[in-house]
Amino acid sequence: MQKLAIVGGGISGLTLAYYLQNDYEITVFEKEKWGGKAYTQKVDKYLLEEGVNGFLSNSPKTLELCEEIGINPIKANENSKIRYIYDDKLYQIPLKPIEFLKSDILSFFGKLRVAMEFFVEPICDREETVAEFATRRLGKEFNRRMMTPMLAGIYASTPEKTSMNAAFPKLKKIECEYGSLFKGMIKLKRGGQPSGELHSFEWGMSEFIEKLISKTKANFVEKEIIDIDELDEFDKVVIATPSYNAAEILAKYENLSGLLKKIEYNPVAIVGFDYEEIKPVCFGILTVKDKSLGILMDKYIFPNRNAIRVMVGGARYPEIKNMSEEEIIKIAENDVAKITGAQKPSFKWIKIHKNAIPNYSLGHQKLVDEIMKEAEKIGIYLTGNAYKGVSFNDCIKNSYELAQKLKESNV
Repeated sequence: MQKLAIVGGGISGLTLAYYLQNDYEITVFEKEKWGGKAYTQKVDKYLLEEGVNGFLSNSPKTLELCEEIGINPIKANENSKIRYIYDDKLYQIPLKPIEFLKSDILSFFGKLRVAMEFFVEPICDREETVAEFATRRLGKEFNRRMMTPMLAGIYASTPEKTSMNAAFPKLKKIECEYGSLFKGMIKLKRGGQPSGELHSFEWGMSEFIEKLISKTKANFVEKEIIDIDELDEFDKVVIATPSYNAAEILAKYENLSGLLKKIEYNPVAIVGFDYEEIKPVCFGILTVKDKSLGILMDKYIFPNRNAIRVMVGGARYPEIKNMSEEEIIKIAENDVAKITGAQKPSFKWIKIHKNAIPNYSLGHQKLVDEIMKEAEKIGIYLTGNAYKGVSFNDCIKNSYELAQKLKESNV
């Protein structure tokens, strides 16, 4: 049986090891902690996610994997459907067209401009930023009030810095196939909301990681790999680390290393608080212009959670990279007070990710194609959220697809 090294014990690397455990003799290397940013901290009575807090049930591979390893996801309660945007005041995000028409989330002229989307010609021969796409199809007001907070929540980025083609390929495909987002959604019988319902695990995301490891036949080694030459004994190598770590490991291959370094990352600090009382009761609040990108009301949507979390920084405020924990906590505390009125938290916690989420900038898809071609030349495989999707579901789906490729090469 061939020997396979997987460098990186985050969700991508661990999932890949699970899918290939009967096809290779596998060793997984991890320098810090298993699960990567899919990690749950337990502090006193609090469960605090260092990164992702759940996944949408619209990806068959994720649900299949949960069933295979014997773990039952739990569905978020009805509060998870209540979401707000803060732009000097709170606006509840409407879920249905009639609610959108009645809502004050956009002005009358902003709504009228959205309705004109039916008549906007598609552009399919060039790449656009999210800002260009949203403004062209739905108007400037929609881009600012809706897309700006959405990009902050998903990518910790801004519409101006993000490629529409790379970040939202399905929406771009709908535009090009049907000529209009609305026409496409009508024909596909879909609304504007993401399909699927939010799920997590009873004791946090680490419960999934621990279960996955327990069901995987592999040699799990806590060691940092510095150089690719350390892995000469293996027949195949997969690097499932962030791209900047992959660049260092592959430094001897200058072209590939240089391409990997071009993928930028946005910094995010996750600040946890507990308040005696905080409203509104909801999934969370995303902001349009504040240093805090959003507030996640974890305590209101999943069991065994008693805190809220605040995301600070991102592409909007990258200065957090050089700030102290106390300074960042103060920013988050002040923003929570401004947005919700809640004062004097009884509990404070922070986790700073100086390189939290890859930024899918203009040219990202072309860059990834070049990276994969260079990696193929030297017989190295790459996976992880730096390339084709940042979500929990994306990581599992992409690792499954890579596993199929590696199975075929092992015949």
